[in-house]
Amino acid sequence: MSQLREHIERHPSETTRLLGLDYDQLIGLITHAENLYNQQKKVQENSKIRIIKGGGGRPPKLEIADQILLTLVYLHHLPTFQMLGVQFGVSESAANYIFHKWIKIFRELLPASFLLEQVKKMIQNGNGFLKY
Repeated sequence: MSQLREHIERHPSETTRLLGLDYDQLIGLITHAENLYNQQKKVQENSKIRIIKGGGGRPPKLEIADQILLTLVYLHHLPTFQMLGVQFGVSESAANYIFHKWIKIFRELLPASFLLEQVKKMIQNGNGFLKY
């Protein structure tokens, strides 16, 4: 368990300051994201053709809840992946991989921001915005 997760569990009132979500929202998000991840993993495993029995390999360094926290910390504070790696005890490349894995799941789980979608439409239509 990461130090951040321990701190949040000891002081749930500080969750909003740390992650931008209140404690109940965080627990709900972790639960739903874990369920979606397990469903995707099950579908992926069922479509594999295995020569060697599954279940081997190295276990992940971070639990699923800590991986989700890593992603939320990045989205809220925008630190470098090196800093995230130091904070969560993984390498910079592992932090990058974890973030990109979970951001795909969040895109399926959470609705897109209405404002962000409107800005994208305006950029595509060329209504006064420059496309970079």
